[in-house]
Amino acid sequence: MPSYSLDGVALDHPAGCWKLKRGTQRRPLPGARAVRVSVTGRAGELPIVGLDHEATSFSLTFVVTGATPAGADGGFQQLETNLEALTALLGVRNRLMSLRYQAGSIVRVADVTITAASEPEVNTGAARARLTVVVEVPGVYWRDEAVTTWAGNANASNQAVATLAGSTAPITDALLRVTGPATNIAITDVATQGAVGLLTSGSNAITASERLLIDAAAMRAAVVTTDTWDLATGTDKTGVISVFGPGSASRWIHLTSAMAVGDPFSRAVLISCTATGTTAASKLEVRARRAYL
Repeated sequence: MPSYSLDGVALDHPAGCWKLKRGTQRRPLPGARAVRVSVTGRAGELPIVGLDHEATSFSLTFVVTGATPAGADGGFQQLETNLEALTALLGVRNRLMSLRYQAGSIVRVADVTITAASEPEVNTGAARARLTVVVEVPGVYWRDEAVTTWAGNANASNQAVATLAGSTAPITDALLRVTGPATNIAITDVATQGAVGLLTSGSNAITASERLLIDAAAMRAAVVTTDTWDLATGTDKTGVISVFGPGSASRWIHLTSAMAVGDPFSRAVLISCTATGTTAASKLEVRARRAYL
């Protein structure tokens, strides 16, 4: 059976203090943020691709009982205690909460907030109550729990990032690292043709002892001289980074999976990296978590 946990607490309590009602809605597909453009003298509307997704929301319905944490019957008084404990778990407002969904070996996580809750429907005699809450995923996408690192070639096209295979949503927060020597570095997401690079020569080329770090989420870059993924330890290069391709006016590279022709079960993230002056020691690495609609 699928299960949820919130901040590490099972939403189907092991002692039966509360449980999710069967049929509770599973993750809905996000909708696109609509943009409609019509032109006089032209039928219909202009086709627009690359629209961003809206935040997603769904409901969770709980049945709360009078069971104690030890599994005994605590009656109506325990029901009130259980309701207080559950609403405290759901009522965090100072930060996003981590919601974990598991179905067999499939595990997905998302940062969420509770945006609304119903008035509990209480059956006093049976010491039971029903409570429905609305969960919002501001960042839209569900993710893997663990971050993975993939290593490839610093001067090769259409490389499959094996650790990101199976993604169904764009990965917007990847960390990219190029180990030198390399000059005129350009990294391209094959599916969208969005690209980012250090496209200047001379002092902005990286040597064999240097690594170029690119943080797509923070839109920052740095050159470091140690084996690290921490941009704060390096020399800032954000000002000499070039970003181009679709969406480059507002974001850096988004790694996007593409489906193999006729096979929806084959989904791969392809990435190209070009550079001059490379050697066998030069390489491209990607550190990220898969993303899902």
